[in-house]
Amino acid sequence: MSETAHACSQIESPAPGAALPQGRHTLRGWVWPKNGGLFTDVRARVGKRIFPGVHGLPRPDLAAHFHTGRPVALAEFYVVVTLEPGTAEVVFEALEIEGRWHAFESVRYEVAAARPPLDFAVPGGPLRWIDHGHGLRRLLQAVARHPEQALATLAARLADELPWPRVLRDAPAPLLGFVDEPASVCCCRFGRIPAFGHLFHPQLRTRRILATVDLQAWQPLEIHRPSPGPAAHYRDHANAQTCGFTGLVDVPAQLPNPVSLRIYAELEDGSIHLGPVVRTRRHTQEDEKYIPTTRPTLPFDEVLNAWEIALAGRGMTVARDAELERCLSSLRAEHETSSRPRSVPIAAPKPSQPGPTRPPPKRVLLASHGLSLQGAPRFLLELGRAFAAAGSDVAVISAEEGPLRAEFEQFGAQVQIVDCSEIMHLAAPSSVAAAFSRLAHAADWTSADLVIANSFTTFWAVHAAKAAQRPVLFYVHESTTPAIFYGTRVPGTVIALAEQAFGLADAVSFTTASTRNCHLTYGRPERHHLTPGWVDIAGLDRWMAAQDRSALRQALGVQPGEQLVCNIGTISDRKGQHTFARAVDLLWRRHPALAARTRFILLGGRDTPFDVMLHETLAELRRDNLIVHPETTDYLRYYLAADIFACSSYEESSPRVVFEAMALGTPIIASAVHGVPEIVRDGLEACLLPPGDTVAWCENLARLLSAPAIGRDLAARARSRAENTFSAPAVLPRHLALAVT
Repeated sequence: MSETAHACSQIESPAPGAALPQGRHTLRGWVWPKNGGLFTDVRARVGKRIFPGVHGLPRPDLAAHFHTGRPVALAEFYVVVTLEPGTAEVVFEALEIEGRWHAFESVRYEVAAARPPLDFAVPGGPLRWIDHGHGLRRLLQAVARHPEQALATLAARLADELPWPRVLRDAPAPLLGFVDEPASVCCCRFGRIPAFGHLFHPQLRTRRILATVDLQAWQPLEIHRPSPGPAAHYRDHANAQTCGFTGLVDVPAQLPNPVSLRIYAELEDGSIHLGPVVRTRRHTQEDEKYIPTTRPTLPFDEVLNAWEIALAGRGMTVARDAELERCLSSLRAEHETSSRPRSVPIAAPKPSQPGPTRPPPKRVLLASHGLSLQGAPRFLLELGRAFAAAGSDVAVISAEEGPLRAEFEQFGAQVQIVDCSEIMHLAAPSSVAAAFSRLAHAADWTSADLVIANSFTTFWAVHAAKAAQRPVLFYVHESTTPAIFYGTRVPGTVIALAEQAFGLADAVSFTTASTRNCHLTYGRPERHHLTPGWVDIAGLDRWMAAQDRSALRQALGVQPGEQLVCNIGTISDRKGQHTFARAVDLLWRRHPALAARTRFILLGGRDTPFDVMLHETLAELRRDNLIVHPETTDYLRYYLAADIFACSSYEESSPRVVFEAMALGTPIIASAVHGVPEIVRDGLEACLLPPGDTVAWCENLARLLSAPAIGRDLAARARSRAENTFSAPAVLPRHLALAVT
């Protein structure tokens, strides 16, 4: 066994120093990190050539040797390398969880000439339609974003980044299966990539299929799904009838491209096997939020030709089939629509005025996508209270019921639930008028002096109000576009209606400049307004004065000598609790004493598929002090009880939770995304970190937990900034002023 400061390892075959014939060889061994480290991949370097490896084969013997407390250690690897005659030095490198490659062992072999050289089959084959198509879409986006760069240069760069071969390991016998997604290129949305395919054993039933990218924790996938393709191909195998799997797999942001996805099968006899391993070059949802150029882009065929030349230059072939033609036809239509020139001026938003110059509207109709406890509905709740206090009659229309109904009714607002499901399924433009006519009759739009549509998910309210010739104030909280937000969940007609709402509204308000930047080409920028969020400091101070912090901590299970970190926000992939949990696990590995005296609460649990997946991940991590609490109206106590407030989101505009933490004096650690740095500044009022970077979150949690004085200083400055910049008396009049603009 070889040992360094970072790792223990052993090259098992061929034995170091062995005499080998020229050609391909499979080098096998294992590597295990020391001092709380975590290795996520292995590769070999021979001279200037790099050979990707397959890492993560389960080893029960190493689990026992290193006292992992688990049945297997994901420590074995193999690398297929090509060796030339002479003395060959092979350097093995491990990818640390920090995203750095680190050499852990070097061996030499004496290689003799062989004619023909030793050769054997490795996964390969032509690019599939999905690999070709996803790469082409990225190139089209790059051309639109960087029209000043040469097309051939952009194409060559993307082709070089394409992992090829994509498949590093086929399903080993007797397992049978294939991973359809991720493709060679995929979008990592909110820190997760898709895993879709089929896998089965000819005789034994599959108990679980597990997936991982970082080897930190397995994630169970949904299995035993109908699989007509494999069923037709493997007619003699009953297990092929329902061998499909699907799911989403967490990917820490700091890992470099490409990443390797491993699929494991746990069979009914309890054995665990590494199945297929594939690589993908991921990009984030932020990379897709590009601003279309205001002039026509290059013709589709010119971009397609450049892409195929770049692929051929790397020796890649493409499978020419009907699926590829359908993909290219779809991309062509998408390109022709998006590349139509838009002559929209990029004007600066109007600064909102400090207060209304005329009385507020007599009757205000508030439209919401729901009455949940999320930030956007609560924003509308406080805005409604302000209008009511100013003398307006307030009514509420919502597409969904929720717990905030009672709070709206408490200040006299009438609440009505309307069914918008028909509008959200509009596929044919010819059916739009009739659908909105029915919506117009479902509520009283005509008596409103002002309709306020809250978030672009209430685009339907903008259309209904303008059909009734009512003025509309449109609040947009989403730091993304309607097309990216909805994706394929709604027809294109619905997305077009959401985009049109920006132009129909009499005024569009954004609470942060970064959110507005996502929507520069929608509507009429001269009607854009920048109106920040606010916090009711006086109200929170009154509540805080009546609380006993020690009693609140005791009620939340915090023991004497423990610290409490609260991640507050609806449990969802956008909020990033999945990668936050991985950061807490790393804290246990690297700072066990500190982690042991800290309690971590994820507040905002619901009954959704993501909640189920998060609970499965927590079960795999096995950190008993990392728990989920259900969403509640009694949430303020968590801020006051906490030593640190965490906001781990991937996408935010003007998060209410950050304002509340500022006002209540809770030290803030948050993702540096969109509007968050406009509210709190890194090192001044908060600790801001890259979203999904599990190592950065681990180390900065350790820093703040180890030195509470740092957090107290940040919290004091955050409270001062809230008082001076975001207090309700200073900001709310600017919102009321929009009503009479």
